[in-house]
Parts: sequence; structure tokens; C-alpha cells
Amino acid sequence: MKSTGLSEKTGLSCLANPAIFMGMIAVLTPIFTLYLPLSLAAILPVGAVLLFVCRFATGFPKLDLDPLPLFAVGGLLCVVALSAFWSYDPQQSIERLPRTSLAILAGIIFIAAVKGMDDRTTRISSRFFLAGMVVALICILIERTSGGMLSRYSITGDSLSYFLNQFNRPLSILSVLIWPAAVLLARRHWALAIAAVGIYAAFLPFFVSTAAMAAIAVGAVIFGAVYILPRIAPIIVGLTLAVTVLAAPTIDHYLPPPKKLLESLNLPRSTYHRLLVWEFTTQRIDERPVLGWGFNTSRAIPGGTTNLDVSEKALPLHPHNAALQWRLELGILGALFGAGIFLVSTEMARRYAAGRVARAGAVAAIGATFVIGMISFGAWQTWWVSAIFLIAGFTVLVCRRRPPG
Repeated sequence: MKSTGLSEKTGLSCLANPAIFMGMIAVLTPIFTLYLPLSLAAILPVGAVLLFVCRFATGFPKLDLDPLPLFAVGGLLCVVALSAFWSYDPQQSIERLPRTSLAILAGIIFIAAVKGMDDRTTRISSRFFLAGMVVALICILIERTSGGMLSRYSITGDSLSYFLNQFNRPLSILSVLIWPAAVLLARRHWALAIAAVGIYAAFLPFFVSTAAMAAIAVGAVIFGAVYILPRIAPIIVGLTLAVTVLAAPTIDHYLPPPKKLLESLNLPRSTYHRLLVWEFTTQRIDERPVLGWGFNTSRAIPGGTTNLDVSEKALPLHPHNAALQWRLELGILGALFGAGIFLVSTEMARRYAAGRVARAGAVAAIGATFVIGMISFGAWQTWWVSAIFLIAGFTVLVCRRRPPG
């Protein structure tokens, strides 16, 4: 009888091996990011559930939750929920709240589960992640040189714009994930890491993804700075990101009018539109500076559907800037907790990274995520929230120092 019970327990432990599930998530996430980026909204909760079940079935210790990140993320979520009471459009707030809350909860579980992995599971999962990134980068090269052979789009005629635009989301995420991948490659040989980042960066201009190019450039600067000054640079980066979040609503005070920038710098219409959106957003922030307009109300802000120029709407769904969206919708508290997330993240990287290279890669990933969040997606898009937690999880997987024993 005891033998049968022991056999069943052993079989369950083998079936629920976290190395299998985490390896599968790690290798598939970069590939799915390239072709089905919206699927990240499903990958995160599925991964969180699988890893949680693994920990329960194999008798692993309790989930490892750091109080500082939990306070920052939990505080922002509390402000999100409370803002429904004073929301300009309560329906918009309440409809989005469950999805955002579940994504954040899944993200917390995912990161905590990754932190609790043993050395063997970490090594195996890291290799799978690197394999997934290599496959994704090879696919990018094939797609660009073949004109979309794998995605089955031609770069001729009117389809060129579509072919390029379909990779905006994927390349933005991969421009962040490249940094933990570079850490893994650097542990083997610096030349491999430099070659991977260099080749990837060299192909980005062919896809015309401004956000991805900015993320890789900022990430490279931060990586170099943190590698040279491993103790002080993460603190400087964290403070800079936090101050930038808090100062974002003053953007229209220190920039010339968007029309003047368009004419003097010959900006693309898309960039001009983004500047118009930010100017309009800061004006609406001034109307409700303390509490904000309420969670997820950007699409309902008065005047948001008005054209500020030929076809440029004042606020199309969201400000394309997380700092402005936090301040617009959640007021001062939202901005403070948002700034706190970046400050705490860089501090966690400074404290717990496994060496100089890992610290540089972790802070570079945080800086690159900041860039994407400040010029691209809506702060509450479920796939983007999920992507942030997946990025954080893989960065922890690769860069975190393992506790002794």
C-alpha cells in the first residue's frame, strides 16, 4: 500500500515537473510574441496556473513574494479599483477592472514561482528561453530577407505598410527580451552577446519600428552604464525613470507647440499626432489633477474624438504614454505608484542580480520596457500588461542570484 502511494506521488512529481512546463513557456513565448503577440494575454495566466500546480504537486516551498514590488504593484491596483468610485465613466472602469486585476495577479504568481525554482530548473528553463529567442531572431531575419515568407505577406505594392506594421508589437517586446538573452550569451562568450544584439539592431530599421529602435538604443546605453558603474548606475537609472514618470504632465511646458515641431523638424505625421495627443492629455490632467478621471476612461474623455488637425484625433483610445495615462486616469497616487514600480524594479535588480553582467542586463530590460511604455501601448491593454510580467519573469529567471543551498 505504501509502495503504491509512493509510486503515485513520484509519478505525479514527474508529470508536474516545473522544468517541463517552464521550459515550454520559455521557448514558446518569444516565438508566439513574433507571430501572435496578443496571445501573451493567455500565455501568462496559463503559465502561472501550471507553475502554481507544479509547486503544489511537488511540495515546493511557499511562493516567494518580495514586499517592495508587491507594495508598488498592489498599491497601483488598489488605486485602479478605488478610482471606479469617482470615475467619469464608471462603466468603462468596471468593465476593464477584472481583466487587469487577473493579469496582475497571474503576473505576481508567475514571478514568485520563477523565483522559487531550484538551480536545475532554472538552468533548463534558461536554455529553453535562449533557444526560443534564437528561433525568433532567425525568423525575423527570414521574414525581412524573404519579404514575409513565413507570415505569407508580400512587400509589394500596398501590402508593404501592412507587412511592416504587423511587426510593431512583436519587435517592441523582443527589443526588451533581447537583454536577458544577451546575459545568457555573454556568460558563454561576450562576442555572442554583442553579435546577437548587433544583428538584431541592424535589422530593426528595415521594419520602421521607432519604439523598438528606441528601446534597443536606450537599453544599450543603460547596459553599458550599469556594467561600468554597477553600484551607482542602477540607482541613477531608477531615479531618472521615476522622476520622468512624475514630470510627464509638464511635457507641454518644455516642448515647443506640436505644429512648430512638425514644420521645423519635418516630423512624420504619426509623431506629430503623438505630440498632439500628449498636449491634449496634459490639458485634461490639469482639469482633474488630484484624483484623475478614473481607471480606463481615456477613451471617454470629453473632446477626445475631436480632430486637432486634418485627421489627428485628440485622444484615440489612450495617450500612448503610461505616465500620462496613470496621471490622467488615477491622479497623483497613480503617478506615485507608477514611478515607484520603476524605482523598486531597478533596486531589486541592483540587490539581487547575479553579477555585473546580469545586473546590467536586468536594468537594461527595465529601461527598455520604460521606453516602450512611454511611447507606444495603452497602459491597461491586457496583452501588454501580460507581456510586462512575462518580461519580468524571464529577467528574474536569467539574472537573479540564486540563494545558497
